[in-house]
Amino acid sequence: MSRASLLFFFTTVSIAFAEGSEHAAGNPNEIYWKWANFVLLVVGIGYMIGKHAPAFFKGQDEVIQRDLREAAEMKRSAEAKTAEIEKRLATLSTEIETIRASASKELETEHARVNRETEVSMAKLEAHAAQEIESATKTAMAELKSYSAKLALEQAEVKIRGQVTPASEALLIDGFLKRLN
Repeated sequence: MSRASLLFFFTTVSIAFAEGSEHAAGNPNEIYWKWANFVLLVVGIGYMIGKHAPAFFKGQDEVIQRDLREAAEMKRSAEAKTAEIEKRLATLSTEIETIRASASKELETEHARVNRETEVSMAKLEAHAAQEIESATKTAMAELKSYSAKLALEQAEVKIRGQVTPASEALLIDGFLKRLN
């Protein structure tokens, strides 16, 4: 029989005996029937508990044992993580100082590199500016020479025109023509 049907049977029998003994008013054996009913109920419940309790408690024991193993593993894991964190915290100040020193050294290196690049750029700019100045000077000198030559020619032309008379002009033309022949 199944557990539920056994429980139902014992409960029904107990109730029937209890009701039967109440209807038999004045029955001197009534107390015995009540005790018999109680004993049957206790035996039935005891049987059900005895049959099913070990399996239930064994299952609960397995669950508890599994949970204890998991908790122990979690505890070991947490302790390992805690030890690792404490180790890292112990070396953290050293790591911070190392990082600061490294950053300071990198900053100095970068500063020196920027200074070198600035000096190279300044030298290039100065050379370029010098070339520009030299080129502008040469251009200005050429323009000045050209302008000076033009002025000299104009003054010479004015002076020569002032000195040349129609008679001297005819003489110059004759001399030029004789040289060509």
